[in-house]
This record gives sequence, structure tokens and C-alpha cells, in this order.
Amino acid sequence: MLKLKNLVVMLICATMSIATSCQKDEEPLQSEDTNKSANPPVLKLDTTELNIDGGGGNIPIFYAVKNGIEGVKPEAKSNVEWMSINSIESNRIIISIAASNINEERFGIITVSYPNMENNIRVYITQDKQLLNQFSFEVSDITYKSCTVKYTPKDPEMKYMANIIDKEFFKQSGTDSEEAFITAEMNNYLGIAKGFDLSLEELMERVKPQLIYQGEATRKFDGMQHGASYVIYSYGVTFSGNEYTLTTPVHYTIVELQMPKMYPVTFSASCQTTNGMASINIRPNDWDGYYNIQLIPNNSVYYVEKGDVISEFVVRAMANTFFKRGYKAIIEGVSAESFLKNNCYVGEQQINMPIESGVKYMLAIFAVESEDGATPVMRSMPSIAYIN
Repeated sequence: MLKLKNLVVMLICATMSIATSCQKDEEPLQSEDTNKSANPPVLKLDTTELNIDGGGGNIPIFYAVKNGIEGVKPEAKSNVEWMSINSIESNRIIISIAASNINEERFGIITVSYPNMENNIRVYITQDKQLLNQFSFEVSDITYKSCTVKYTPKDPEMKYMANIIDKEFFKQSGTDSEEAFITAEMNNYLGIAKGFDLSLEELMERVKPQLIYQGEATRKFDGMQHGASYVIYSYGVTFSGNEYTLTTPVHYTIVELQMPKMYPVTFSASCQTTNGMASINIRPNDWDGYYNIQLIPNNSVYYVEKGDVISEFVVRAMANTFFKRGYKAIIEGVSAESFLKNNCYVGEQQINMPIESGVKYMLAIFAVESEDGATPVMRSMPSIAYIN
């Protein structure tokens, strides 16, 4: 069963996405650090709750370690036989989950530990009942911002919802069941219908792009959040005026989007500090477009020691944070160019930033770009410099 928290209003366009953007001096999300004998290790996971459909599969959990031991990876154990640890890589733990063979939810725990870390971390897994078979989904043409989904109902005469939503909406929603999710979704559409002096049934017949189908349907979703996870879902439903009736449970699957192609862009940076201020000189190398900078103190779990490499998960997190803020500004009416001009930098710059005395800082700099006025995205791996 999907657990929903903070269901965001589903727009009539039906292409659900969150987005992000660049905010100066913003702290990025995650990274790995080398071990410091004076400090205990800190292990950070990208999630501690997973909701998996009945089909199971190999599920990644991304991690980062601060003050870790060089060459040492976390350990992970399962408390149930239907879950096992497939592999532990440099930045992620792959969990193998068997397909369910029971007609109810089941629960399990993955315990993740690290040497010298005071407390273990538990990841709580909920798996749906055995896979429903009223719908099948075929996902193709996956890019960093789009995908195509073919919905095939078992009953070709059945009317059904064919849609997609950012997986984070499920994590953040205040509702706690599939039924509550559908109720919230339909109440949203009912509000839209009343605004146009239509019934819910009339709205569903006229809304563009189309949401309700009969027989096989193919939808192209664009403007999505790169590197993010989306839930593709369907359920049988009929309408009569402002009333609706569910004819099947919710069926769903997960799709992971790619990261955009990165340009081979680097940045040179130098810094002088005085009286609680850092004067930072930045020079792009072979890049005449916009770039974003983020300043991270060494007491943050996101700080990377000199010589360390930022993990793939950290890069994805930084890119998504940037994209989300940009997307939020654009849907509020700001153009992509205005957003970049007001929040990012171009060319060689001297930038002054306040810093705390006695604290070391990492500076992350990366190229950003908007294609044809779309939400700007990260277009280079971060270049790293250090202050103090």
C-alpha cells in the first residue's frame, strides 16, 4: 500500500513534477568523508522508509559517510527471509526483495551499521500484497526530464485513470492509504470542475491532456525532475455527475529518471579571508554561461575532505535541489533567464560571503543551463575549492 504524505495539488496538466533551482550559499545534500580519529563516523541514508509494490525487485538505498574509515563500507542485515542484501557499493546498498505471494501487506527491516558508529540505522520496508494484474505498464524513452508510458488494462472495456506523480509526494503526504489518495485527487479535480461550472464527469471528459481512458493508452510525460523517482499509476473508475466509483484498486510501478549529460566544464577558485568575510575569485574554464555556487562548512555531514570524491548521490541531490528551486520560481511566473540572472553568476567574479571564524568551508561550483526557456539544470560536475 502506498503511504502518502502532503499530497500536492495535482494540476490539470497531469504531468506531475517537483523541481529545483539555484539559491546562493545554499547547502547541498550529501557526501562522503574520510575518517577522522577524533570524531565518530556519521552515516546518512537517503531514506529510512520504502514502500515497494508486490513485484519486488532490486532497490537501491544511497548513503554517505562522514568521518569514515578509508575503504570501509557499511554493513546491512535483513530481519526477514524475503529481503536480502544484493550488494554494498561505494555509495549505495542494493536490496533484493522477492515478489510477494500473499494477499496482504508485509513488513521488514534493514539494519545498517558502520564501525565505531554509536547507533545503527533502520530502514523500514513495506511491501504491497501480491502484484495486482488488472493493469500492466510499459515505460520507454526515458531521459533526464521525460518518459513515455503505455498503459494496458486487462479489461479493454474498463474506464480508468492513467497518470504519474513524483514519488516524493507519497512520502510527504498527510494521507495514509490508497483510498485517501484517490479521495484527495478527486476532490482536487472536483474543485477545478466547479471553477469552470462543470461536473466532475464533464471535466474528466474534457480535460487536456486526457486522464481517463478506455483500452490501451500511451502518454508522454515531459518537464519532469531529473534524477528523480516517479510513480506511474492506474485505477478503474466511473463517473456520474459529481460522483465517482472505483472499480479496481490502485496499480502502480516506479520509474527512475536519468541525470542530464554533463559538459566537461571546470572552474578555478581562490579565496582570501578577513574579518569574518571570504572574498572568493571564481573563473570559469571554457564556459561562458551561468554557474551556481554553494558554500558548505566542515561541521556539515555534506562537507567533503580534500582528496575525497563527491558521491553520485550527492551530485544528484545537489542537481535536484537546484532544479526544484528554479521550477518553483518558474511556476510562480519568473522566466528561466530572470531566475538565472538573479540567482547565478556569469564570467569571472569576485564574490564576498560571510564566514565563521575557525570554521573550514568547501565551495562547490557547477555550470547550469536552461534549454529553450525550460527549468535550468546542472550541466557540469561540481568543481570543489576550500576556504581556510
